[in-house]
Amino acid sequence: MPDQSSVRLLQSCSLFEDMTPDELDVVFRLMRSEAFAAGSDILTEGLTYQGLWVLVSGRCEVVKGPLGKKSNRLAVLESGAVFGEMSFLESAPHSASVRALSDVNTMRLVREGYEQLRSECPSAADKIARSLILVLSARLRRMDEWTCGLVQNSGNERQHDEWQQFRAKLYAGLQF
Repeated sequence: MPDQSSVRLLQSCSLFEDMTPDELDVVFRLMRSEAFAAGSDILTEGLTYQGLWVLVSGRCEVVKGPLGKKSNRLAVLESGAVFGEMSFLESAPHSASVRALSDVNTMRLVREGYEQLRSECPSAADKIARSLILVLSARLRRMDEWTCGLVQNSGNERQHDEWQQFRAKLYAGLQF
């Protein structure tokens, strides 16, 4: 069980904000506290951990590409941030790496813990799943808006056509 300051931060995290105290107790029992020193890699692009991390304290960076001087920084994460969600939901390699910029404390829910949560407290598992859907949807929407704006403002008709073709392929063939 996390300490009281961690519990308060986790309760304010969007992943857990709609949970009852009983649901939170079950979730927190299944999560593991992990500390990372500044400069440590928490997860590595291309590997699969199937964990869902909540940043309790410290700062992290999300980077794409080889770790080192040529990588692209995608984001800086602060306390309360959630990461690892794509590979948590789908057994697929991480699309980016997360590195600690300072000493970091996290709480992590592994996939097996989530499956146990689904059995013990389905309502909490459902709330986590819905929260993750909202996180991913917001990120996809921001990326789509940013990319559309970039292509539209480029003035390059060929790029605009390529982007439209890509979007058509992206949304075509989705089976629900």
